[in-house]
Amino acid sequence: MTSVFWLLCLLLFQVSCASYLLDETQEGIKDAVYDQRYSEAIAGLEESKDKEIYKEKDSILWNLEMGMLKHYNGDYEESNMYFSDAEIAIEQAFTKSISRGISAFLGNDNQLYYDGEPYEEFYLHAFKALNYIHLNKIDASLIEIRKMVYKIDQLNIKLRGLADTYASTDTLASSIDWDTKDTNVQNSPFARYLAANLFTALGNVDAARIERQQFNRAIAEHYHLINFSSQSDTNLTQLNRNVIPEWSFGRNNNILVLSFTGMAPEKIQQDLRVYNEYWETELKVSLPNLNPYRSEIMGVQIWVGDSLMGLSIMLESMHEVAKEVYTSKMPIIYGRAVLRAISKYSGTRWVENMREKEDSFFAHLLEFAGDLYKEGSEKADLRSWSSLPGNVFAHAFQLDPGSYEIEFRYINKQGLPIYSEFRDIQIKQRRLVHLLETHLAF
Repeated sequence: MTSVFWLLCLLLFQVSCASYLLDETQEGIKDAVYDQRYSEAIAGLEESKDKEIYKEKDSILWNLEMGMLKHYNGDYEESNMYFSDAEIAIEQAFTKSISRGISAFLGNDNQLYYDGEPYEEFYLHAFKALNYIHLNKIDASLIEIRKMVYKIDQLNIKLRGLADTYASTDTLASSIDWDTKDTNVQNSPFARYLAANLFTALGNVDAARIERQQFNRAIAEHYHLINFSSQSDTNLTQLNRNVIPEWSFGRNNNILVLSFTGMAPEKIQQDLRVYNEYWETELKVSLPNLNPYRSEIMGVQIWVGDSLMGLSIMLESMHEVAKEVYTSKMPIIYGRAVLRAISKYSGTRWVENMREKEDSFFAHLLEFAGDLYKEGSEKADLRSWSSLPGNVFAHAFQLDPGSYEIEFRYINKQGLPIYSEFRDIQIKQRRLVHLLETHLAF
């Protein structure tokens, strides 16, 4: 009996330490991205894998982080290698999600294979597309954009199917409502904007026209979403003064500038006590809630010398998309947490019954160990793609062949410039699209 007690304590200690070490490492990545210390973050991520802080179950997360850091660092081919590994693993992991979900009831979701959030899968394809533009592989970029659009379109079907499967296997008298609400994210202005510009550059008039039409619908829907989100930091009135901005898709545009700002929302733990009528007891449930990051940036002026080339306007609030998609998935997250709590409670009930029959020191000790495990093992899964930015601003224009220094002047919510970045660019005659990116986690 004593060995069982110490085994439970050791198991709880190992599981807790591993998940907290990973959380701490993810925070370190965010700090490095905020300071633009990308090479340092890459080295730290590699070291963390060597130390097995990222285990096999965390491989998707590791590849997402490495792919993003390599992208920030300008290593576009390597970035796509990591993103491709994550993409394949996500597709494989989804087919196994139900069996992994059942095993989670014995501990917590941190012990499971991380299969990524749906919005992380969307943006994986977006950054693969950007990598291909940097590599001057326009057709490959368009393939990634189509994948992104398709997966967004299929999101509600995917979530409903997952919820239905969980509901059909729920045999623990949980009374859980598994129904997911349809998400308001059904298109992406980010994806449509990229596609419209690329088709225009290729001279594909019909495809460019279709993508512009899709973009106009997508941007209107997206502005509606971010304007009416009560926690949004991107108020539509401040953003465009009640006028949907004119987006440039000129045939002669050869420069596309994208400014990524802020950071994706982080997951924070919320502990709840849920009363279960069947078991007539309160169950401890730990949920991962999304906590939005509030960016200071509302626009980016683009300057070439003394000439203002235009204002980069909010193209997509990626963190608002993340929040909307995650909210739609919450019934599944909540349901799994409750079932896990019920499973652990039923196990400790068996121990309590044994103690009632055998009033011994070891029975009391085992009961205490069971209570300790039931409480201590309940930790929310806080894993998420921490290096993902929160917003993207965009502008396109034309420059003659030659060398230029371009200034990105960041504007805050009061309309004041607060920071500037400079990028050198060589405009080549035969290159269709020159992509410039900046990343500022303010």
